[in-house]
Amino acid sequence: MQNQVIMETKKLNLLLISCSGASNTGCYADRAVRELAESGQAEMVCLPKVAIGDQKLIEKLKTTDKQIIVVDGCPLNCAQKIMQAHGLSNFIHINVTQFGITKGKTPFTQEKLQQVMDYIKSLDRQKIENL
Repeated sequence: MQNQVIMETKKLNLLLISCSGASNTGCYADRAVRELAESGQAEMVCLPKVAIGDQKLIEKLKTTDKQIIVVDGCPLNCAQKIMQAHGLSNFIHINVTQFGITKGKTPFTQEKLQQVMDYIKSLDRQKIENL
């Protein structure tokens, strides 16, 4: 019988919201959040629903016990501004430019993407509370 390697995916206590802008930096923000959500590690929230004022979603975000992480792609910080415009401030904001990614210049690499994803995972409220 062959040995099977089973990869355990830890479910994080995170709600992730990302910029999905047209630049390379928007791509990094979006891909990092999508990959964490698609792997089952976190839940992704639809930023446009916040932007249009979806009250059910906004109330969910205001009352959640999960750590909300907002990931922007460039210094315009559109995702952060959308959240704040709808009275939301209970989140941690990061910008992919913090990782040496320059808008319009840094080519996409899996290594840079993994760096962003690892940082997002490090912000899990469960880990922060247990320090």
